[in-house]
Amino acid sequence: MKIGIYSITYRGVWYRGDAIDLFQLPRLVKSQGWEGLELDTERPHAAPMDLTADDRRRFRDLAGELDLPISAVSPNCDLSSPVASRQEATICYVRECIKLTHDLGAPICKIFAAWRGITMHDGIGSYDLTYGHDPYPFWQEDRRRWVVPAIRELAAMAGDHGIVLAVQNHGPDIVNNYRDTLSLIEEVGSPHFKACMDINIEDEPESEQRAAEMVRASGNLQVHSHVNGEFVRDADGRVVLAGAGYFDQQFWGRKVAYPAYFDALVAAGYDGFMDWEFCHPAMENGECAGLGYVHHQTELALEYMKTLRAEAQQKTAGNP
Repeated sequence: MKIGIYSITYRGVWYRGDAIDLFQLPRLVKSQGWEGLELDTERPHAAPMDLTADDRRRFRDLAGELDLPISAVSPNCDLSSPVASRQEATICYVRECIKLTHDLGAPICKIFAAWRGITMHDGIGSYDLTYGHDPYPFWQEDRRRWVVPAIRELAAMAGDHGIVLAVQNHGPDIVNNYRDTLSLIEEVGSPHFKACMDINIEDEPESEQRAAEMVRASGNLQVHSHVNGEFVRDADGRVVLAGAGYFDQQFWGRKVAYPAYFDALVAAGYDGFMDWEFCHPAMENGECAGLGYVHHQTELALEYMKTLRAEAQQKTAGNP
């Protein structure tokens, strides 16, 4: 398993301050100790409409110079719209992201089936107006029938470009857990369409058993994953998930079963990326926090993930 970072962390959405420049980002994350970089495809980061052929070559060369793989290129997309013009616009957007993935030498274009997006308020991102409301309340029929043909088209294009299209197990109305995701992959029926499985966004209670179950059921279809949350040091100095704050509130006070998830992935021989993402409002003492807060959380996240990986590898080595 490789450990990377998702550029949404530094896109200037979740903290008070500017985004890290796209061409400065690889040097920053390399200096922090990450093993790969996943690119978000919204401005001011890797929006395909902003990156010329020269920009793409320059970025790919920079990543190569730093020995920093681009783990994935990730559009935030909703392929479930029953409005034809929106559906077609989204397909065009993802097609451009597939081309960008190829041009940057990344192996995966990671998509959503139904991403509701965020809105910006006073310079800070919010899920409240999007995830709190159904964008198509007039359409109560199964919207998955819009998603399947769109993904078939996009998966075929991904295959033509030598990359994998991976759907994240998150998107209300379409996929809410790993079972929905695997069912969608089966229905699409393309060898170029696989899964990004994130345990912290499943709609069912998490447990050690659940973590192992998800890894076992996904098998070779799982090609990508993420870690989210906030961290503190316990009395022994070990980095652990925080027991309070925005992230914990959103997940009903439960701790995400990351230790068991890392154990299961390593034992299964998973060799893809696990990427850190800070993708919720950064709050400190009841106020919106700045970039320094995200830097600190990112530092703790890297230590947390590397520790879990090392411990999982030790357990696997001790139990051949």
